[in-house]
Amino acid sequence: MGRKQLAGIIAAAGLGVIVVGYGAAFAFAGSKIPSDTTVLGIGIGGLSKDAAEAKLTEGLKDKVAAPIALTAGGSKFQVVPADAGLSVDVAKTVDAAGAGRSLSPARIWHALTGGDAVHPVVTKDDAKLKAAVDKLVAQVNRKATEGTITFTGTKPVKHEPAEGLELDTAKATGAVVAAYPSDGKAAELPVSTTKPQAASEAIDKAISEFAEPAMSGPVRLSVGSKSVDLEPAELAPALSVTVQEGRVIPALSTKKLEPLFQARFKTLETLPKDATVQIVGAGPKVIPAVDGVVVDRAKIGPAILAVLPKPQGERRAVVPLTQTKAAFTTEAATALGIKEKMGDFQTEFPDAAYRNINIGTAARKINGTLLKPNETFSLNKIVGERTKENGFTEGYIISGGKFEKDLGGGVSQSATTTFNAAFFAGVKILEHKAHSVYISRYPVGREATVAWGSVDLKFLNDSGHGILVQTVFKPSTAGSKGSIRVIIWGTKFWDVTAGQSSKTNIRPPKVVYNTAAKCEPQAPTPGFDITIYRYMARNGVRLKTEQFTTKYNAADDIRCGPKPGTTVTPPPGTTTPPGRKPN
Repeated sequence: MGRKQLAGIIAAAGLGVIVVGYGAAFAFAGSKIPSDTTVLGIGIGGLSKDAAEAKLTEGLKDKVAAPIALTAGGSKFQVVPADAGLSVDVAKTVDAAGAGRSLSPARIWHALTGGDAVHPVVTKDDAKLKAAVDKLVAQVNRKATEGTITFTGTKPVKHEPAEGLELDTAKATGAVVAAYPSDGKAAELPVSTTKPQAASEAIDKAISEFAEPAMSGPVRLSVGSKSVDLEPAELAPALSVTVQEGRVIPALSTKKLEPLFQARFKTLETLPKDATVQIVGAGPKVIPAVDGVVVDRAKIGPAILAVLPKPQGERRAVVPLTQTKAAFTTEAATALGIKEKMGDFQTEFPDAAYRNINIGTAARKINGTLLKPNETFSLNKIVGERTKENGFTEGYIISGGKFEKDLGGGVSQSATTTFNAAFFAGVKILEHKAHSVYISRYPVGREATVAWGSVDLKFLNDSGHGILVQTVFKPSTAGSKGSIRVIIWGTKFWDVTAGQSSKTNIRPPKVVYNTAAKCEPQAPTPGFDITIYRYMARNGVRLKTEQFTTKYNAADDIRCGPKPGTTVTPPPGTTTPPGRKPN
């Protein structure tokens, strides 16, 4: 064998070793990601593309959805990635990390020994991103605020000027994207600042030259020969001071001071009185409006501000009176057209002290109710909650099909009477509920109960004119029944008559024995269904029919005590109270 042949054999052998080694390196590296590669601290080096995508998807799950933390001007803000249209493209991130086969020795070497920290590839929805930045603008931007002075009691309190902020929207979009996914640390938003016009020293000067003198003593307001004093503590809550370009600009909220003015000016002014409609003699009459003479509110604020910085002895101002018309004029009251009876109904009730109190109180509160066109009558709103403070006492109500004592018992008689007056007035009934059991002193099927906060009587004034509700109450005595009458006045627009069906689905009562200490005996009443008709006519021609169906439950025959033939041992010290039937 020659020397050249031996050299060739050796060379071929060496090349084979290299080829085998290269092939082994290629086979080992394959399409794996460089060994030291991380994405937001998640190691994906040495993984295949599919394995890296799976690991990143799981590892970034919480981070890609976490709010982006931002800061500007010392305040913190957040952007929800989904709202800004931001998400991470995991596949493209893995590609960017170096996944994929290559015959390049450098690529193979890098896969075996290299790798970097790779930032996720972010995708964005431009429209959503713009909307998110616009929302940030509304949150971040603020005008520079001038120094102000307010008062705690009569002590001036200084509020320092503050710089304004303005978000750079062109750069803010990039800042939001760059901060995603968030690592929890707030990224700074690009903002510019604006300076207030007045320095802190100007506020100090305003305190000494205006605020402190303003609280040094009362202000006297004079109207003709009369005057009133307004104390510093009374004025302070409505007074504030701003400093702009070195100028002191005081402001006084006369709206806040109006309750004070009304109380203090009683001797100086005559308030206007609205026109109204009242029952005078046998029918309604318009009570004319009365114009007033009041302290001119437009001039009172400047007058007070002008004397506030002055010393004692010079803190006086003269304020003029001005003519003020009533808000509801005589002409407007006349135009309501309240001139005749629309509906009139009366019910009677047996003697009971609680009925006189509760029905009488409700009647007084309802009396004189004035409804303009399209206004709604609400008995609960007008009468108010049935409490002792509101003039009511305990009486009998129906609860769960039986009579019990509660505050306001008997008010439903006022509701029933008002319902019937409204029924015959032809106005639109918006809400009403009959009693759960029939009470014989009420028109069958044509009655109403009320309960504070749950059951109301409401009707709409759809007459096109005004309505005045009048009540006439007569208390009961030991020898005579009491009564409540409700008259609805206005302009009659329907002729109303009533009809009714026969009673159907008769339900007999049961006999119930009750041994409870607070048992109230109850007379039985059958339950039944009935439909009431409201016939509405004009000029003798029926144009409309409405119907109201009531399903009355049976009122059980409740007998206090044990069932005959049974033995009950009462608790020590208790007695069975004598029973009576509620009315």
